[in-house]
Amino acid sequence: MLDKEKIRIMSRCAIYEKGQGKADLQVNKYYQGDYVRLNVLKSLIGVSVAFVLCVGLYMVVRAEYFMEHIVSMDIMAFIMSILKWYVIVLVAFGVISTMFYMWKYADSIRRVRGYYKDLKSLEKMEENRSMRKTTEDEK
Repeated sequence: MLDKEKIRIMSRCAIYEKGQGKADLQVNKYYQGDYVRLNVLKSLIGVSVAFVLCVGLYMVVRAEYFMEHIVSMDIMAFIMSILKWYVIVLVAFGVISTMFYMWKYADSIRRVRGYYKDLKSLEKMEENRSMRKTTEDEK
C-alpha cells in the first residue's frame, strides 16, 4: 500500500535536492565564519579590481587635463585622495558583503535543517514499517 505522506516528503526532498539544495548543501560544508570570510575576500578582490579599472578609466578620460596640469599638480594629494576613496569603498563593500553572506548562510542552513528533518521523518517511517512487518511475520 502506498503511504501518501511518505510520497509527499520524498517528493519535497527530491525537488529540494535538484533545485536550491545543490547550493545549500555546498554551503553546509563550511563553518559560518569560514564561509563568510571566504566570500567577503572574493568580494573585496572583485571590488579592488573594479576600483583599479574605474580609476584607470577616469585617468584615460581626463588624460588631456592631467597632461596639461601634471607639473602644477600635487601628485601626493591626488594619490592620497584615491587611496582614501579606495578605503571607503573597500570598507563599505566589506560591511555590506559580510552582512549579506551571514544572512545567506543562515538562510541556507535553515533550509538544510528542514531537509534533514524530512530525511529523519522518512527514516522513522521506514523503521516503523519494518517493525510492523517483522511483528506481522512473527504472527
